[in-house]
Amino acid sequence: MFKKYRAVSRLLLLTAVFIVLLSLPAEAAVTGFIVEDQEGTYYKYHYQDLLDSYALKVFGQPNGLYEDFSAKRPFALFDNKKGYIDYHDVMDQYARAMIEDKSFDLHGYTESDGAKKANMPASIKLVELNEGRLVRTGKTLGSGSDSNNPDFEPPGTKTEILGLPRASVEQAQKWAEGRDAHERLIDIAPLYWEYGDKTGIRPEVLYAQAAVETSLGAFSSNFSPESNNWAGIRTAEASGSEASDYEKFGSPGDGVRAHFNHISAYVGLDPIGEPHERFHLVTEEPWAGSVFFVDDLPGKWSSSSEYHLKILLILDQIMRTEDPGQPEEPEEETTDEAPRERDTGTEPGDGEKVKYLVKVDVPSDSALRLRSGPSTDHDILTRLTRGTVLEVTGNRDEWLAVITPEGKNGWVHGDYVEKVDLTDNPFKGKIVAVDPGHGGSDPGAIGASGLREKEINLAVALELAGLLEEAGVKVVMTRSGDHSVRNARRVEIANEAGADVFISIHANAFSSPESNGTETYYCSENDHSSASKYLAEQVQREMVSALGLRDRGVKQRSFYVLKNTEMPAALVELGFLTNATEEKLLEKKETHVKAARALFEGLEAYLQRYR
Repeated sequence: MFKKYRAVSRLLLLTAVFIVLLSLPAEAAVTGFIVEDQEGTYYKYHYQDLLDSYALKVFGQPNGLYEDFSAKRPFALFDNKKGYIDYHDVMDQYARAMIEDKSFDLHGYTESDGAKKANMPASIKLVELNEGRLVRTGKTLGSGSDSNNPDFEPPGTKTEILGLPRASVEQAQKWAEGRDAHERLIDIAPLYWEYGDKTGIRPEVLYAQAAVETSLGAFSSNFSPESNNWAGIRTAEASGSEASDYEKFGSPGDGVRAHFNHISAYVGLDPIGEPHERFHLVTEEPWAGSVFFVDDLPGKWSSSSEYHLKILLILDQIMRTEDPGQPEEPEEETTDEAPRERDTGTEPGDGEKVKYLVKVDVPSDSALRLRSGPSTDHDILTRLTRGTVLEVTGNRDEWLAVITPEGKNGWVHGDYVEKVDLTDNPFKGKIVAVDPGHGGSDPGAIGASGLREKEINLAVALELAGLLEEAGVKVVMTRSGDHSVRNARRVEIANEAGADVFISIHANAFSSPESNGTETYYCSENDHSSASKYLAEQVQREMVSALGLRDRGVKQRSFYVLKNTEMPAALVELGFLTNATEEKLLEKKETHVKAARALFEGLEAYLQRYR
């Protein structure tokens, strides 16, 4: 009946397009148009860019974008909530409204369940203006175009809300940019990772939820951007879905804090600062404090039985996004050549070549300068902290040619070091903080058979504590039983004890059951980053040797417990609970003993060079 209205001239069709465009309210979720050229290639144009270009054309100053758009056939509209909507179906509805002399609410129609989804191609080209030139960027749609994607398969195990981040803030921002998210959602991402560090709640989980609730930062007529309500939190008195039923927060940061506080009521954590009123209502629910998985949010956070799938889809997309902040690991080179002696750098000169160890002997609040040559006239290469052990390869007068634990060559003055007695016990008098990750209401990762990360972490930590105490170490445990400990408290325990080293024990998880192996982290953003890296390298080497799992390497991340401890620190991920083979391995008592021994030997190797 309505096909004749679609068969009008191109001019009338484009006029209809712009009637549709101009009918949209300011907060509409429709943000783009997809068109097709004669060769069957599809292009996407931003809604606001088209309006601006059309206005310039009207005023006789065309920029070419509207003209490029108008030469193609309209195919679909892009709605931040509903994805790609069939354009011809929209025109049918518009024509029906005209015949029946009714107004047509495009925004209401695209948001309704009756809106017909467009059958999209595998890829489209995004068209934008860059310095006056039209730029066409290819974009693969694949599994990420719409939150109801039928090709998406949820993980085989439940996805935990608590735990360390498994994606970086840079990954999340890159994902959001690739999904045409509003810049406010992109800009707010660092705050999610900041509060994730403070609370132990996985920031990428709440960021994905914010993307769902705010329609990629576009918000809605119910709660506007000015409300700073990233989670769609309702007021304590809410009875419907009007704007007055939603909380309003003073700043974007307040809204992020409220989001973390709200989910804290679900998982059983204390709020940060004064919480909003509805937080207290949630804590009175019979299930409060027991919702540890994204999969359990339907029926509690949302009445939709598929609410969790929207979050899980976005999580999967974020974690599959290339991490721009993480350099690619170089492939290991193999060679048949015999290993070469380490180059000691500057020749030691008149003194004889010697081989012995010394340790830096300066006040704990000071540092020894490693220089490029044997005098204060030479450049400072780095600063060495008290207790750093150096290999002496030669001397010139009072200056010693040395190699640092990281293999860096240089010179130090002999007055600020003392010889190391290799017969001394490197553990003697040391304080080691042992941190079993998760605990209590926070189970951490959970394997397909139900094995919980918190149990593995504690078992290995207790084995390690026993070995260290036998060696003369004073052990400080951040938890010795099954109870919850905030990340901030873990750091406080280690710092207040004056620990010499901090080791955090975890097991890994990922959406793909094929992910496997051992990896160790350190933080490069504090004064002891060199020592932390060396510690992580020793732990990783010993753990891979002991467990025989794939070596995923040593990596840098600014985890809260690594960044804020006042001593060298490393965090080890023993293996993947989401990998069936590794889950069986991690369940065994024998594995716990092996892992503890590997950590002990890694710490011993570290303390041989940092005393």
